[in-house]
Amino acid sequence: MDVSALRSFVAVCQTGSFREAARERHVSQPGVSRHVQRLEAELGVALLVRQRKRAAPTAAGSRLFAYAVDAIAAHDRIIESLARDDAAVEGELRIAASTAPGEYLLPGLLSQFTEIYPRVRPRVAVTDSASAIAQVAEGHADLGFTGMKETHPSLVWTVVAEDELVLAVPGRHPFAGRASVDVSELKGLPFIEREPGSGTWTGLRRALNRAGIKEPGYTPVMVVNTTHATLAAVNNGFGFSIVSSLAVHEHEFDQVYPARLTGLDTARSLFMVRRGTLDSSAARAFGDWVLARLPRGRETLEQQLPARA
Repeated sequence: MDVSALRSFVAVCQTGSFREAARERHVSQPGVSRHVQRLEAELGVALLVRQRKRAAPTAAGSRLFAYAVDAIAAHDRIIESLARDDAAVEGELRIAASTAPGEYLLPGLLSQFTEIYPRVRPRVAVTDSASAIAQVAEGHADLGFTGMKETHPSLVWTVVAEDELVLAVPGRHPFAGRASVDVSELKGLPFIEREPGSGTWTGLRRALNRAGIKEPGYTPVMVVNTTHATLAAVNNGFGFSIVSSLAVHEHEFDQVYPARLTGLDTARSLFMVRRGTLDSSAARAFGDWVLARLPRGRETLEQQLPARA
């Protein structure tokens, strides 16, 4: 039974909401849904009753909840105990990250990690995915966290989170409040694009190519280079854009409405990337610590994502 799936299940039980559980865990809402679905498939029982926007445990779910809380606590105790035994972990931890993982995934991970290793000093450079990958390949960063993968002979890739690209809709548009928008409806809409090295924009282009769509027909009105700038532009009514579902749960703008983009498969992975060997104790410890929290342990990509919820 995956500890990560148990964490998602417990979060849903405690918050009563898949959306709030996703926000608390810094993962996408579809990722939380997939975790719960995997547990239900593994155990062969329904664990949650879903009613509109709320969720509550079934009788079986209540029994699993009690077990899951104890199992997660025991898991965390042994991980932290083993980590504290390694007094040699210290020094600078150099990380290059694209904007989605850099702004919405890493802060929580690094906060937990530095509680265990207080002598580690993280230094995070937030850029686009292509630049983050280049920094790792050239030895300027120990680890990278990106929204896309590139073929490179000296780099090792690991999936660290599941994500989905969603449409960001300005609040004054008639699409605001809709649960989904079909890709064909993008024609003629004003659009805020990301820079060419963006993992988000590369993910959109790849999804369009898989669907056999050369151009969605929108009208580019601006190019920005961060997720926050994208959301700010949408919030101010400049147009629509595509953003990570992680950003949707965390942004502070009140005139941005997310909608799933139908007609495309916009599920994607977020990756940790490193060179074959890590030179610093801080980088080795953080890499191992992140991997220990993955649902299936130390796995490189080369696997399909689970079906979208």
